[in-house]
Amino acid sequence: MNGTGKSAWLGRGGALVALHLLVSTCVFPADPALQSQAQVVIKSPDVSISGTFDLPVNPALLDGLLRSPMLLAHIWEAYDFTPRYKARLQGGGIHVDDPTGIAGDIFPIEQSISRHVFYGTGALNHKLVPAFKGRIALIFSLTPKGSGVSARIDAHIRAESRLLGFLASTLFPLVKTRAMNRMNANMADITTILNDISRAPRQTAARLKKEDADALLRLLPPPPQVKPAPSAPAKPAAKPSSKPAAKPAAKPKP
Repeated sequence: MNGTGKSAWLGRGGALVALHLLVSTCVFPADPALQSQAQVVIKSPDVSISGTFDLPVNPALLDGLLRSPMLLAHIWEAYDFTPRYKARLQGGGIHVDDPTGIAGDIFPIEQSISRHVFYGTGALNHKLVPAFKGRIALIFSLTPKGSGVSARIDAHIRAESRLLGFLASTLFPLVKTRAMNRMNANMADITTILNDISRAPRQTAARLKKEDADALLRLLPPPPQVKPAPSAPAKPAAKPSSKPAAKPAAKPKP
């Protein structure tokens, strides 16, 4: 796995938001107004953070998990990973809270096997950065690589306040390392989950409630069909001989 950071926001908060967007939901159609707002954030962010990760998972399975992120959130909880955030369906998306002070609402914008885009609005309440409000656009760009996937993650953040946006971009050099460490740690945990699902899906499903276990198993690609080995062609039956049968030998005369 490798991660490459371009820019970051508010230290730990940016990477955490990137993780939280994994629990977005695509059960609702994308709102054109939200799509337009997401484009503003993508084109004019105050700060951004990005990383590229090699994930040991079938592309179709990863696509299914990103389309069912509440399931991924429940798997994360079953593994007892931190932060232990709370996610619930609300309105046209998902509302997320976590102990570090991040709270927000997240919506799907684009879904395809090679690209997933999520848009979120929320706030970070931290003793160092109280009442920071902003918007985020998170882009997953997925490319098959060997038996797995190369995933590039781009998170673009725009503060509601232009002053806070300026401060976030100005303080970027101080928070980049911390933000990337957090993103790498979170993706290492995600890689553990994906490894287990790929190698032992039923054992992983056994950690979950029945409805989640069934949903996970339904996402698995069908096993490859093994073609039976071709049987040897049957030998043709021997044709009857056209030669007359041999006469029995004459008995010697006494």
